[in-house]
Amino acid sequence: MSKRLIGFVALAAVLAVAAVAMNGYRQQPAADATAAESGKSGSLDERPDQGRQLPASGAAAAQRLERDNKIPPGSYKAVGPKAYEIVRGNEFRPPGDALAHVKQLMLRSESGDATATYEIYRTIEQCQTFISDRADKLADSATTVGSGNWFLERSERILKECESLALDQDIYHADWLSKAAAMGSQEAMRAYSRSPEKVIGSLDDAIRDPAALEAWKDTATGYLRELESQGNVNVISDMAMAYTYGGIVPADPVAALAYTRVLNRLDPRFATTTDIANHEKNLSSQEKEKARISSNEIFKNCCIPR
Repeated sequence: MSKRLIGFVALAAVLAVAAVAMNGYRQQPAADATAAESGKSGSLDERPDQGRQLPASGAAAAQRLERDNKIPPGSYKAVGPKAYEIVRGNEFRPPGDALAHVKQLMLRSESGDATATYEIYRTIEQCQTFISDRADKLADSATTVGSGNWFLERSERILKECESLALDQDIYHADWLSKAAAMGSQEAMRAYSRSPEKVIGSLDDAIRDPAALEAWKDTATGYLRELESQGNVNVISDMAMAYTYGGIVPADPVAALAYTRVLNRLDPRFATTTDIANHEKNLSSQEKEKARISSNEIFKNCCIPR
């Protein structure tokens, strides 16, 4: 869980307490490098199983989501009859002028293509990363793993490609993430819930406008619940982490165990029996049983076709 996200959520908790009183009165460098360089959506596996045949229900779901432009073509990876991951490759846009690429995507976005709208956000986010001081942190991370020269060449290319886009202020500073999420891009909906600073600004901005923070939290939680009910395993993993450490929801060890059990039931690679045992350590027998029952309900809702 990123420190920035935890900071926002902690602020939300403080503001909630303040709201009660007023009522009575009247988101790591290496991880950043991975996110910025790969452009992945935080999938549990590195890449899709290209040749793997989908179950009939999974194939139908993939076709529907791709047809409706809610997920990128070829990104659907079945994890059972209903559950699935969204998995991308490393590159998300062709080399060349970023503004020209964005303008091409805008035509699709204006016709209702949520995936194209999210691609606009990702393109701008990449440019903003390499133009900002975050690029220095990424360079340090690349150097530590022996990729300093490669990163330097790549960053020089991206900076040149981003020049014209950065000068188009109307496009460059628009809130494409919120728009893509509202249009139904599954990746955008998940990214929205993980990136409050992209939606409402800094912690100082949130302090000045607590209503905006609460609105983000309500919307983000709704997105996560929607994706969870559809069987999105990436989001189920997010919920396990959130309940473990606190985040968009308060920390809850019983709920954390329940979601960890769901992940293990889907695939032991997602959560091992050791992970389950670690979550059970400080729980009573009654709490463990509550988590087991809750896990069955979550699994029934997320992962069993109706």
